[in-house]
Amino acid sequence: MATLDSGSKSSRLLASRRYTHDTLTAAQEAFTNVLDLQSSEIYTEAGYIPSSGLPYSGSADINSTYTSGSKSIMKYWYRQKLTKSNTNNEVWFFLNPTGSDSGIGAQLISDDQEVNFISPKYSTSALATSTTEDTTPGYLAALYKSSAVSHSLQTGSLDSDDIVSTNDYQFDYKTGVLQFMNSSVDPTNSDYLYMTVYQYVGKTLATGLEIQGDIEATGNITAQQYIISSSVTNITTQAISGSTMFGNTTDDTHKMTGSLYIKGGLTVENLGTLTNRDDSGTLDLGDAFN
Repeated sequence: MATLDSGSKSSRLLASRRYTHDTLTAAQEAFTNVLDLQSSEIYTEAGYIPSSGLPYSGSADINSTYTSGSKSIMKYWYRQKLTKSNTNNEVWFFLNPTGSDSGIGAQLISDDQEVNFISPKYSTSALATSTTEDTTPGYLAALYKSSAVSHSLQTGSLDSDDIVSTNDYQFDYKTGVLQFMNSSVDPTNSDYLYMTVYQYVGKTLATGLEIQGDIEATGNITAQQYIISSSVTNITTQAISGSTMFGNTTDDTHKMTGSLYIKGGLTVENLGTLTNRDDSGTLDLGDAFN
C-alpha cells in the first residue's frame, strides 16, 4: 500500500520541484516556485481578504468575485470538477477548463492549472475547520466524490454523503495539486471529484503596490509615470524622469516650499488664480501660458 512520503515530499519542495506521485522520481518532477518566490506570487492586497463573514457559500455564487471598493480580491469556485493524473487516481489537479476524464500528465505543469487559493490561515481561529460550504463558511476547501459526472452536480445533486474527509488527502493551496494519502482512500476509476474553494485574484507585487504607512528610500526612485492625488511632503534630493501628474481634480491642492526648476516647456491647462502666500497678493501671469 503506497503512502504519501513526507520525507520525499519535503526534499523535492526544497529543491523547487512540485511533488505529486510517490511513483515518480525526484528527477521526473516538474520545477516550480517554492522558496524562490517571484514578485507575481507576493500578494499586496491580502489585507482585503475578510477573516470572517465570508460572502459566498452556495450554488447561486458560482464564479462570483468578491471586491473591496473597486478592487477584485478573491474568486469563489463552486464545485469545480477536478482533473486526475493519467498515472493513477492518487493525484488530481484544479484546471480551468477541466481536462480530459482520462487524466493529464503529472510531470509537466498544465497551462490551464489554477493556483493561489486561499487557505484557512486567512480566517479567524473560530473558522479554522469550517469549509467553504458550511452554514458559517470558512476557507477550508470542500471536496466531493461521486460516480456521476454532470453539471447538475453543481446545483445540488451532491450531498453530505459525498464529502471526502480531510484526513484522506492533502490539498496544496499554492499550486492546486490534490494528493490522496494512500491507495486505500484513492478514488476509483469511475469516481469524479468536485471542489469548492476561494482563489486570490488581487494584485501582486508585480501588478501593484499599496502602502498605508511611510516610505523611506536612501537611493533614487525611478518611474515612468507618477500619479499623485494627495499630498507629497519631505522630498529632498530625488530625480524623477518620465511623466509626473499632480492630482486629477480641480480640488487637489499641492504646496511647494523652496525653488521650482523646470527644464523644458511648461503647459498649464485650465489656469486659475495663483496666490503668493508670502505677500498675500495675486500673481498675474498674463499671456505667459497662452
